[in-house]
Amino acid sequence: MKIRFPTTGAKRALLIIDVQTATLSSGGAHEVLDTLRRYIDRSTYDAYIIAVFSAPENSMFVRQMRWSLSAEAAGPADARIEQAVAARGKPVLHITKTVRSIFKGTQGEDVAGFLAENAIDEVHLAGFDINDCVLATAYDALDQDFFTYAIEECCGRTDSNALVIDAALTVLRKQSMTNQSTRHEWIDVDV
Repeated sequence: MKIRFPTTGAKRALLIIDVQTATLSSGGAHEVLDTLRRYIDRSTYDAYIIAVFSAPENSMFVRQMRWSLSAEAAGPADARIEQAVAARGKPVLHITKTVRSIFKGTQGEDVAGFLAENAIDEVHLAGFDINDCVLATAYDALDQDFFTYAIEECCGRTDSNALVIDAALTVLRKQSMTNQSTRHEWIDVDV
């Protein structure tokens, strides 16, 4: 499989969003996870952010949706991804969040500062859920003046709901915010 790797900016970061194996409830989600692992092994970034999510009892998720997910139940980020990123020897920021976007919440300023410190001007997004935390992060990144691309093959839903995935991809593609819809240069990464 070849994955388009946009090369619009001078320095790129991979934002790995909510890749917590305890939350993956479908075979399709595990396929996305396997693709993401291979992609990380074969691509190169200038920096990485690894985010994990939970929805504690006092979160808006409980108030709005009547849904919670404790940090213990959500679990940590995928261990193989953590190891692959660490092996790259590039700057890494780990964040925990209880909101959708990595740019919001208690560590939002840390994210912005980390990207600025590393002179990042382009971000690529991978992880779960494409219609939720990935989408929210994509719009926030674009609004903060980053070239922004969701890596389609490395984004999904924990339940693999194809209808919802396709809807999110349609929205992102209309904004040229995926690796498959970029209007700029790219290279192919073999995974």
